[in-house]
Amino acid sequence: MRYVMQASAVLVMLLMPLNGCAKGVSDGLCLHVASYTATEQAEAAKVLAQMEPSAVTARMLADYGRLREEARALCR
Repeated sequence: MRYVMQASAVLVMLLMPLNGCAKGVSDGLCLHVASYTATEQAEAAKVLAQMEPSAVTARMLADYGRLREEARALCR
């Protein structure tokens, strides 16, 4: 009986550090998505409309938009 108690205590002590790694389903998955005012969005759309479709910045902004949508979808 004493051996079982000691083994149990050792097992608990070994597993305790792993408890800090356990997270709920939503912990760590939800990313903060910045909010922009309607004025800011309109200004950004105006600047984006002036860019060539092949511009690297335009592609980067499209990627950013997709990432924002994915981040929102994770937390729905």
